[in-house]
Amino acid sequence: MIFLKKIKKIVRINLLKKDYKGKAFTLLELLIVLAIIAVLSVALLFVINPSEVLKKTRDAQRISDVITLEKAIEVYKTNTSNPKLAGADNAGCKGTTTSALWQPATDHIYYSLPSDVGTISSMTLDGTTFTGNGGPVQATKANAGRNDGNGWIPINFSSLPGGSPISNLPVDPTNRVIDPTSPTSADLVYRYICSEKDLTYEINAVLESEAYTITDNKAAKDGGNNDSYYEAGTNLTLITTENNGGIGGGIVGLDGLNYDIVTGPDGRIWLDRNLGATRVATAYNDSASYGHLYQWGRYADGHQISSSGTTTTLSSSDSPGHSDFIISTVSPFDWRSPQNFNLWLGVSGINNPCPSGFRIPTIGEWQTLITAMGGFTTSTCGAVNNCLNIAYNSALKIPSSGMRSAADATLNNQGTQGIYRSTTSSTMSFWSFAVYPSTSYARGSGFSVRCIKD
Repeated sequence: MIFLKKIKKIVRINLLKKDYKGKAFTLLELLIVLAIIAVLSVALLFVINPSEVLKKTRDAQRISDVITLEKAIEVYKTNTSNPKLAGADNAGCKGTTTSALWQPATDHIYYSLPSDVGTISSMTLDGTTFTGNGGPVQATKANAGRNDGNGWIPINFSSLPGGSPISNLPVDPTNRVIDPTSPTSADLVYRYICSEKDLTYEINAVLESEAYTITDNKAAKDGGNNDSYYEAGTNLTLITTENNGGIGGGIVGLDGLNYDIVTGPDGRIWLDRNLGATRVATAYNDSASYGHLYQWGRYADGHQISSSGTTTTLSSSDSPGHSDFIISTVSPFDWRSPQNFNLWLGVSGINNPCPSGFRIPTIGEWQTLITAMGGFTTSTCGAVNNCLNIAYNSALKIPSSGMRSAADATLNNQGTQGIYRSTTSSTMSFWSFAVYPSTSYARGSGFSVRCIKD
């Protein structure tokens, strides 16, 4: 801008030096003026950045829309003795009247994208693989804004004695899902989920402007559990993030695989699958989701691969210097001698095998997660494989990956048991009949690793 001021000053001085009475501008002078105008126009465009202005305007509309919808739902709930947030008996809401867990065959995520603009066909959404009649729900373009229960949010606002608190349901100003077969957290669309257990709900939107995602990150200040969305409602942990089935969320592991993240029912951020898994589990016994089996405290040096070689020579250091699974046939059944109990402690811990910013969970964090999942009781786990299904149906899609024996490196219990590492020798064990922490497993055995964000 200083440069432009100098140009204008020079031109002004030159023009004043001339006597223009009765004379026209010379061609050179006209060209100079036109050049200045062109430069100023470009500079003005750069300063204003019309694309960013439009994005910020749309974001302001999104924030306003989400808050408007929240207020309308609160008015509806306050003035209704038996609120219906998703269907006549709220069956479309997440969970049941006694459980907060997804019911994949019946529960829904509601989208503002009209079905006749793009039909969302993916059944892996929000960290859950839906089945049957469960999954995404969309209204048509003609019906999306209706307030009588047939709009994109299935609440009959018009049923209130005093009339609807909202004339039309707003939709995202862009309202676009780039690939309806695989929605992502970059799609500019509104989402709605409710909880059948306590009739709470969440509405969210994706913001796109630098002003509201970087300079003043609104999504990070809304009190929700996911900075990818601007969230509103009475339970901002109901929705996590669109899950892309493990094709890559930008988190690169030491194994070279791309990982995504999910928010667990404990409110913590976890990797979307086990270390080494090529995809998010599609069932508790999905072998492609088992991933690698780590000896406690070892780095991702290749030993964790189920087909790795073996050796009976114990290591005297924290880094054995090879990729073999170390067999130990005598107590304490550890791969290292002497033992070192100070491995895997935190993000900067020795031999942490997790991606940057992630670490091995403590046994206490595992127990908090299990408590938040709910359903792991003697009565519910009494049914065959019921506990395995509860673990799989959680946001973390926990598979029953089995183990690799410290004594002979054989694979055992795959598809029937999941044993997960912690920062100590204690593991969290998922059986068909029970879920519990265990201290009886050897450090030399190979077990699954699921990383938690620090």
